[in-house]
Amino acid sequence: MPIKQYIAYRNAVDAENQQRIASHQASVAAVAPGANPLNLIADGDSWFDYPLGGAIPLVDHTDVIAQLRTALKPGSLLLSLAHAGDATTTILGATKRQVFAAALADPAHGTFDAILFSAGGDDLVGEQFRFWLRDAAKADNDPAHAIDAVALAGVLTVIKAGYLDLVALRNKTLGPNAPIFVHAYDFALPDGRGACTLGPWLLPSLADRGWMAADAPPSAADLARAAGIVRDMLTQFHHMMADLEADPANNIVYVRTQGILAADAGFQNDWANELHPTPPGFARVAARFVEALEARFPGQAQPATA
Repeated sequence: MPIKQYIAYRNAVDAENQQRIASHQASVAAVAPGANPLNLIADGDSWFDYPLGGAIPLVDHTDVIAQLRTALKPGSLLLSLAHAGDATTTILGATKRQVFAAALADPAHGTFDAILFSAGGDDLVGEQFRFWLRDAAKADNDPAHAIDAVALAGVLTVIKAGYLDLVALRNKTLGPNAPIFVHAYDFALPDGRGACTLGPWLLPSLADRGWMAADAPPSAADLARAAGIVRDMLTQFHHMMADLEADPANNIVYVRTQGILAADAGFQNDWANELHPTPPGFARVAARFVEALEARFPGQAQPATA
């Protein structure tokens, strides 16, 4: 991205964050005396912000956060600082982490009951996806050996370090009793579909490594083989998330979202493109978050009419 374009983008992100913060603070100030609505803060990537502020003209564009705003019990408060395209290293890097930390600690936001976090996908896919893959010829064309285990373990270690840094930040600002709700996406289809001028994020690397043809849409055989490779990678991501949840000191709630989106080679499914669900698909994911929130905060998350 040219430097002027990048600066304009970051300025737009900063301006939108300020608007979101001001709106949330106004909502907190308007809470009736004695009321105790669920108060949540979110950060993350395009699954929480698709697309950025509606800047990309899509029909019925949505995301998990947009779905939660209507799915949660009326009166619930939700501040989202998520922005499409942010990797874990960006969200919890020096600059953006300061914005999130300031929001956590600002009394004008009230006391946050929990953190919602979506990150890791942008660390794994895109141009760098080829680094976690072996050449098909060197793997005897066996998709079971397509993943470079050492390389993938390396990037997962970096992602996990980011999540543990978030745990430390939560402990410092909200205290260890505020849970962090996370997820592990779902088994994306490397079918070559992007979003407007963005993407695809999977097919080019798989084609470069010889696991499928570069043409889109792919053949049924190519798609099935490549989808299995993507599944293997995301299964490793699942194991990392499960390990984070297994340590009680982390107080992480791992919301299981893998395997809930319908997918088939005919593209009649819950996927709008290689990485993002359709609005109904995002609604399925959001429903899992509502279930998890209701389990931790009985009576506060579920809609009154549920």
